[in-house]
Amino acid sequence: MLKKYIIFSCLIMLLFACSRKDLEQEIDQLETEPDPYHYVTGSLEKGETLAHALLDEGLNNVDVYQAVNKLNEVFNLRRSHPADSFIVKLDSSNVIMELSYIHDPLLTYKTIKDTSNIFFTRIDTLRMTKIVNGCAGEIESSLYKAMIDAGEGGALPVMFTQIFQWDIDFFIDPQKGDQFRVVYEQYMNGDKFMKYGNILIAQYSSKNYDKQAYFYTNNAGISKYYDESGVSFQKAFLKSPLNYRRITSYFGSRVHPITKKVSVHHGVDYAAAYGTPVEAAADGTVIYAAWHPNHTGNTVKIRHANGYKTLYGHLSKFGKYKVGDRVQQHDIIGYVGSTGRSTGNHLHYTIYHHDVPINPLKLNNVSGPPVPESEIEQFKLEVRRLQNILDNETFYNNPETVKNSYSVETYETDSLETPENLKSLSDSLHLNRKKERANPSINSILIILLIVSVLWNIRLIYKIRKTKR
Repeated sequence: MLKKYIIFSCLIMLLFACSRKDLEQEIDQLETEPDPYHYVTGSLEKGETLAHALLDEGLNNVDVYQAVNKLNEVFNLRRSHPADSFIVKLDSSNVIMELSYIHDPLLTYKTIKDTSNIFFTRIDTLRMTKIVNGCAGEIESSLYKAMIDAGEGGALPVMFTQIFQWDIDFFIDPQKGDQFRVVYEQYMNGDKFMKYGNILIAQYSSKNYDKQAYFYTNNAGISKYYDESGVSFQKAFLKSPLNYRRITSYFGSRVHPITKKVSVHHGVDYAAAYGTPVEAAADGTVIYAAWHPNHTGNTVKIRHANGYKTLYGHLSKFGKYKVGDRVQQHDIIGYVGSTGRSTGNHLHYTIYHHDVPINPLKLNNVSGPPVPESEIEQFKLEVRRLQNILDNETFYNNPETVKNSYSVETYETDSLETPENLKSLSDSLHLNRKKERANPSINSILIILLIVSVLWNIRLIYKIRKTKR
């Protein structure tokens, strides 16, 4: 009798072991089955179109052009930029099932194939919260490095310098020990930073000056930066019309680098990399854009209000503006070169007032329109509000405090799909389907049988011992 029960128990355990092994093999096999969909991701190179990028991935011509043409209905692909990204969802036959195009981090333009194999379009927007944050620091070598060291992205120092560009030349003016404080908006998707909004208040302090700029939107909906009195930071002329490396020659008498003779230099020479964009220093009209016989090579001249003119010399090539065209401050009118009588790549920049050359570095710059008189009290209230934030020392470089205390606005919209969470979602759903197919009920039954067998054997052994006694 005992022998039969022992054999029965062994058979149960053997069956359990084999079945468990088969079950594990089945699950392993199921989990290694290929996902019915796979994804191709990438971004556009300079001069590349979306269609070319997809064709370079080896996708079907007809499929690509159908998807791209449909996508063009919701986003004008002529507005594409280098680094715009795309995500393509493909079936096992490499047929496009879905194409997502990300031109703006806040929007995804999609074309999706329905059950009839016809593409339809959709725009997904990101769920974001706009919060107010702050950053403060001290200059060691440059403003850019100081902000990066404080944990900010590269866009913030660029935005900061643009506010003060009419008063501070951030290529030569900053000194070690200068200090900055900035209060700005930022857009978050959960804990993920998406982009910067407006700088609300910016302060830059040195031994020679302390400047504070306040962001204000007037009743006409125009937003600009003003000082605490309502005077606009925007000036008639830029401090410098390009991003340069150094000044190689100042306004006034000098030894000419080619003739070696002392002569008057009616301008400032800015050394910069070949092809650096040159901007119009102020609003005006182009009055000259050609080769200049007076040694400055490719030259542009612009006439401005109140008797001012500017000259830009030694350009490698011209911008799109011709004689007679109106230009706005910051419009690109040419690119740095070394044409004409020149020893290297640089911009020769001259300002004339009533046809008399004046030193660009000592220009008495005129401010733009101030805050309207009818809004000055409203403006002062906004200044006090921003000043209270600026003076809160616990505010700076402390995202958690900011997030909890200065939440401004939340945008509730559909979530944006990215390559990572698209793939993660697909993997998760696919694995769940596999596990559902691998029914664990057999495993449970075998475990129950094994337990019953062990208990039965214990009971039997107990009875045998009791009988022997």
